[in-house]
Amino acid sequence: MKLHQLRAIVAICESGSIQEASRLLHISQPALSKGIKELEAELGVPLLVRSNRGITVTDYGERLVKRARLILQEVRRAHEEIDTLKGVMDGKLAIGVSPVTPSQQFVTSLNRYRKRFPKVQVQIHELRPSKLMEGLREGQLDLVLTSLPEARSSDGFHWTELYEQATVLAVRKDHPMRHARSLNELKGQDWLLQESLEQSKIGQMLNEHGFVRPDNIIECASVVLYAELAASSDAISYWSVRVLELTQRLFNNLEILQIVEPVPLMNISLVCRDQELMTREAKTLADELVYAYTNPHAAKCHGLFSD
Repeated sequence: MKLHQLRAIVAICESGSIQEASRLLHISQPALSKGIKELEAELGVPLLVRSNRGITVTDYGERLVKRARLILQEVRRAHEEIDTLKGVMDGKLAIGVSPVTPSQQFVTSLNRYRKRFPKVQVQIHELRPSKLMEGLREGQLDLVLTSLPEARSSDGFHWTELYEQATVLAVRKDHPMRHARSLNELKGQDWLLQESLEQSKIGQMLNEHGFVRPDNIIECASVVLYAELAASSDAISYWSVRVLELTQRLFNNLEILQIVEPVPLMNISLVCRDQELMTREAKTLADELVYAYTNPHAAKCHGLFSD
């Protein structure tokens, strides 16, 4: 199994065409096809299915592509790490965030990092929490800021809780339930969430108070569309206070529900891969973030991400 073969299967999977993959990889189509055939012969399984609709990967190919992406990302990181050791700090850094996770500390840390290392190519991807962890697992992301609870036994990632966000329930200002004072009064209402009920702390809250799962839940990962839906529909929406304050500057059409049940805080964590697998670019930004969110002296003394 060779790197050029892994690059080929990934390119074909993503483009759906040998012709397009050969263009992207700057190699001839016969050479590309030969590499795939040799890989199939080595593994003893078919990796591609050719039809009138184009080329798709088999179940074997799909499993290989997931591993291949991770391997290719590690090779890229290895090259960048060697360049860094040679005194060059100009690699790539992919950060994953969800709509609720960035904050002023994040922006400040990133701006400070960019001033120190202007040649590092920074990519910020806004994704749903589950997709963030998938990107981290497949090597497409270096660091993740997530509101998901820590999964100590599942991934082997390094979790550092950075801060907590206050949260509220809100409705449009002329909503018939805007004067509700308890969860019981909200039964039968539509709900609007940025993630699944199972992944959201609002789900935990509803369970703790014996609230029957709502029948109609809209999940929306787009911040702008979420705000528009919240301001124009009858749905009960769940917000971090920070995002709601930003949204109100645009719409000013939402009202916080003053219910007696406490709405749980949202924990925001920095998640990254094992320290030994992180590039220096990623370690450095992780240090910046930990320093910004936690006690500066403690962060430096513990050396969470230092060499």
